[in-house]
Amino acid sequence: MTLPMRRTRGGHLHGVEPSPMLRRDAFADVQDLLNRIGWMVQQTVDNEAEGPWVPVAEIDESDDAYVVKLELPGVGPADIEIGISDRELCINGEVREQEEGSNALRVRMGRFHYHTSLPSDVDEDNVDASVDEGVLTVRIPKASQSRARRIEVAHGQSEGAGRT
Repeated sequence: MTLPMRRTRGGHLHGVEPSPMLRRDAFADVQDLLNRIGWMVQQTVDNEAEGPWVPVAEIDESDDAYVVKLELPGVGPADIEIGISDRELCINGEVREQEEGSNALRVRMGRFHYHTSLPSDVDEDNVDASVDEGVLTVRIPKASQSRARRIEVAHGQSEGAGRT
């Protein structure tokens, strides 16, 4: 437990000389902090300019398929490449600049890249994809032998049932 210390009228701790830390310039500290934040933001912008960005993605699983959805506002089907190789789904493309007169806003411009590993139970030959309102949906069916199926249980008598 720390006991409170008495301060003198000048704000100094009783019996303790003010240290250089107590005499810091608050405005200089704020300016230093702003400079550091600006540097970090600039590093992020520079890194994004050098390589592709990764779109926001969501993966769902149903009984018969895996569904991958990516947020790609303003990207058309012609600007998207989808491939599957060695159980790896790769989606690449480019967000191009808009023509003059368009009012749409862009968060990202340039190349994008998304990849994920797929389970071994997919049917790579029957993958389909579509773009609707800025969302790319890729449906990857499960292989027929791995699909879940419901097995009905018959209501009947067992061998020993019904005997007295």
